[in-house]
Amino acid sequence: MINEKELEKFTSTYSLDRIKSFIYSSNDTIEDITQRYHNNVKISQALYPELTTLEIILRNSINSTFRKYISETWIKDEIANNILLEKNDYDLLINAYNITKKECFSSKKEFSSGRVIANLNFGFWTNICMKKYNSKIWNKIYLFKGVFVNYPSKTQAIGIISQKLYAIKKLRNRVFHYEQIFKYPQKTLKLYNDIMELLSYLPNDNLNVVKETSTFLNLYNELSIKINNKKT
Repeated sequence: MINEKELEKFTSTYSLDRIKSFIYSSNDTIEDITQRYHNNVKISQALYPELTTLEIILRNSINSTFRKYISETWIKDEIANNILLEKNDYDLLINAYNITKKECFSSKKEFSSGRVIANLNFGFWTNICMKKYNSKIWNKIYLFKGVFVNYPSKTQAIGIISQKLYAIKKLRNRVFHYEQIFKYPQKTLKLYNDIMELLSYLPNDNLNVVKETSTFLNLYNELSIKINNKKT
């Protein structure tokens, strides 16, 4: 059982609220909390290749498809005319555009739409992949198949993809804000599998970042064995 005074040492470092999120029962010890925190950091770190690869390939696949089928200058056109995006997403685009202009000016780099693309966060791209854009984007099968080139069906399924992306976005935000993601290991594993599924729909090349750098499954299995052994 944990004494409240034992937790006070975390007040000025990791915060009590954060540390308390790793308390699962009244029988837990400081050692239990510490081990869970360490495990959480390790599993979060192990998800980095999958999360970053999905984000980068998704945005570049959308951008490439829009440039091919909508307009080579779709970013510039959208900023000027706001034909495609809903207000909240348009505001995100304008914000990324303004940030990019300032960055390029201060660093004396050439401004480009590619730099704007890189400054648009994962939330923007997951918003694009929502059913609210069916009429403008996803009901046009050449746009859907342009982005999700390896999707196994001939019909679009942006609703299913959107649900998975929303859950992955929440996971990604928790990982990059150093929050608890491993209280329910099977849920974390499901999200990992969803990431891998979505990556299988997107364009691929011979860079093989995930294949060459991922440690998630090995670590997941290792930690699961330790957790199960502690329960017995």
